[in-house]
Amino acid sequence: MRYDHQRASLHRQWGLGALAVFLTCSRATAGATDADGSADGIFHWAISTVTEIDAPPARVWNVLVDLPAYGEWNPFIVAAAGKVAVGEQLSLRMALPGRRPMSIKPRLLVVEPERELRWKGRLVVPGLFDGEHAFVLTPLVNGRTRLDHWERFAGVLLPIARGMVYEATLQSFHALNAALATRASMK
Repeated sequence: MRYDHQRASLHRQWGLGALAVFLTCSRATAGATDADGSADGIFHWAISTVTEIDAPPARVWNVLVDLPAYGEWNPFIVAAAGKVAVGEQLSLRMALPGRRPMSIKPRLLVVEPERELRWKGRLVVPGLFDGEHAFVLTPLVNGRTRLDHWERFAGVLLPIARGMVYEATLQSFHALNAALATRASMK
């Protein structure tokens, strides 16, 4: 009996996974296309912000990779832990305005000191609600830094989730950017 229940559960998981892959791979043809070729649509969308910071990339980078200090300054990622190295898993506590914080465990995809920090997280199983989050630093004249802060979302839950989280997430990105600029310019 237990074996049959496990087998049925496994079949359901595989079926959901296959559906998620199918739906995620079948992008909507309507919508904007970014320079990198990613398209906004029913099962794909992105949030992208840009800000200039009055600090050099090295100082901005040091704030970004000081995970234990996130609780002191970061209004969006209110707690962070882990080793900052490609392939490592982070433990992040995210707080959208007006909602209870949630914990995620994304894996680091890119760690290029003073240039880019990027991770990918997912909700439960791949293809339901995945997010690839990045901070890209570009040096500017006079010791300033351009911060491109973005996240690309994909998955079958996006049609439902967009209306619930898009505006709050965009607001949180802007709040994080402002707090990061303040923190980096003080150090």
